[in-house]
Parts: sequence; C-alpha cells; structure tokens
Amino acid sequence: MVGRYWYRFVASIVLTTFGALIVFILLYPVLFALLSSLVRGQMIVTDISQIAKAGLSLEHYVKAISDPRFINDTLLSLLVALINIIFALVVITPAAYAFSRFRFPGRDTLLVAYLVMNQVGGGFGVAAVIALYVMLLKLNQLGLPVIGNPVVLAAIYTAGAVPFQTWMVKNYLDALPREIDESAFIDGANWRQIIFDVVLPASRPTMVVIALFAFMGAWGEFIIANFLRVETLAAYVYATATGQTIFWSDFAARTLLFAIPIIAIYVFTQKYIGEAMRYGAGKI
Repeated sequence: MVGRYWYRFVASIVLTTFGALIVFILLYPVLFALLSSLVRGQMIVTDISQIAKAGLSLEHYVKAISDPRFINDTLLSLLVALINIIFALVVITPAAYAFSRFRFPGRDTLLVAYLVMNQVGGGFGVAAVIALYVMLLKLNQLGLPVIGNPVVLAAIYTAGAVPFQTWMVKNYLDALPREIDESAFIDGANWRQIIFDVVLPASRPTMVVIALFAFMGAWGEFIIANFLRVETLAAYVYATATGQTIFWSDFAARTLLFAIPIIAIYVFTQKYIGEAMRYGAGKI
C-alpha cells in the first residue's frame, strides 16, 4: 500500500516537472519576443542586462496601432476571415450532412479522396500553390478580377479546408440520432430547414470549431495572400521581417498583437474544441 502511494507520488512529481518543462520551452521564445517589443530602441533581447541599459517602453505598440497600414490590414484580415467562415459553414455543413445521412454512387470513393487530399502535403502542396497562381494569372488576363480580390482569397481558403473539416463534421453528425432529422421531416421541414435549423444548432460544438479553423486559416496564412496581392495583416507582418533593414522591436510588437485574436478565441472556445474533437476529428 505504501509502495503504491510513493509510486503515485513520484509519478505525479515527474509528470508535473515534465509538463512545466514543456511549458517553459514553449513560452521561452514568447518571453523574449515580449521583452524585445518592450525595450527602447530596435534590438532583439538576448540578455536581461540589455533591458536595464535601454529601459522599457510601449512605444512599439503605440507605433503599431497608430500605423494606418496596420489598422487597414487588420480590418481586411477580419473581412477575409468573416467571409471564409461564412463560406465554410455554407459549403462544409451540407456536404458533411450528405455524406453522413445518404448513400449515393461514388460516396466511399469521394470520402477516400477527401482523406487522401487531407494527407497530401510537401512537394505536392507547393506544386498545387504554383498551379493555382498560374491559373489565377490566366483568369486575371481574361478580365476576371481575381488578383487583389479578398473574396477569391477566402474562397481558396475554404476549398483547402473542405477535406479535413468535412470528415470532422461528418463523424460528428454520425453520432447524432437520425430521429432528429426524421421528426423534422414529418413536421414538414424541407432539407434546407433540416440542415440549417435542426442539425446545425444540434451540432454547435463542431460548428464553432469550423468557424475557429476558418478564422485561423484566413488570419495566419500569407503565402497565397501574397500571390493574390491581398495585403492581409499576416502578409504585412511577414513583410516587416524581410528586406535589408529589419526593425526587430517593431516586428516583435506587431507579431504579438497579431497573435492576440487567436489566443483569445482559443481561451473562449476550449469547451467546444474538446467536444468536437472527441466526436469528430478523433475518428478520422
């Protein structure tokens, strides 16, 4: 009995220490980014003594939020993220419902194709981005306003998210009783009403996760945004870290401001993320 107690006690100490070490490793670069953003002048803080010499200031944050380009790009990123969320909910929810509730020719093949596309990356992903860029240039030459269009950018983000999120929502819907659909159908509801007025409210956790992933995808991506010449906040922050002269403290402040929305969303949606992953993504 005593041996089992000591075993649990030692195991808890080891696991707690290991967890604290992981947290420290993850937060260590964030700490120095924070210090670099607060120090006077332009420098990367690598030693605490640098702070004592230069002093602390909020000048880099004030400079960032006073920059019209930073504000405009933030608003544009929010617009792209909002459009992406709407596209994702409108496209992915009906597709996942169809895969979950109906049996049709080619269904299993499409599901396997979705799974394969979800796993493809590396060189194939780079080739796909290059092919996409060439296609968009051709469309722009034909007179279609695709370059510099935030709606087109959001549509591309949604298309890239379809395979994984369709699988996730489908698995979540598989766990919902079919009696919900049948009762609504008997009461005279059509398919649109069943999906958006009955199934969607019952699937709130996975809808929240779809919206979260859509927001994160639009907020943090900058490669395709650069291709389309849509200056989102991510593209702007990336641009401040390139070139011959880099103002590191300004860059650190902008980076931390850029990360605030994602952190805030994660804090307020943890409950929904856990439930959706347990019933949805955990079965992929």
